[in-house]
Amino acid sequence: MNLSYLSLRKLVLSAIGVCSLSIPFMQSAQANPYKQVGHYCKDYESVFVAAETDNFYVSICGGHSPYHYVGVSKKTGKAIRLPLNVDGVDSRGQYFEAVNGKYTYILANSTKGKNLTVSRGYRELLREPVVNGW
Repeated sequence: MNLSYLSLRKLVLSAIGVCSLSIPFMQSAQANPYKQVGHYCKDYESVFVAAETDNFYVSICGGHSPYHYVGVSKKTGKAIRLPLNVDGVDSRGQYFEAVNGKYTYILANSTKGKNLTVSRGYRELLREPVVNGW
């Protein structure tokens, strides 16, 4: 009986030691480095991406797959909603593109990081890194 009590005690102390070691790892794994970013998708749409740059909020919205790019200016509150030309399916959610006349809006995760890029023809007008979300 004495041997089983010692074995049980060692087992309990071992379990407590393992659990106490895993607590810091559990907390850091659950910590979210990004704050929650609101989206501008319609109530009936799925949200594929909700991202924020210094000057814009960007949402990629759709149904069973991405269909729309929504960009909202933080400064003016003006929004643009465009159908996606490139829906991110082939890039596994790493590249989305929408075109409005001569303007192209790209939300991409590339070797340069996650960025929102707006261009007119071949001229890049804006490139801002994603600071939250996605």
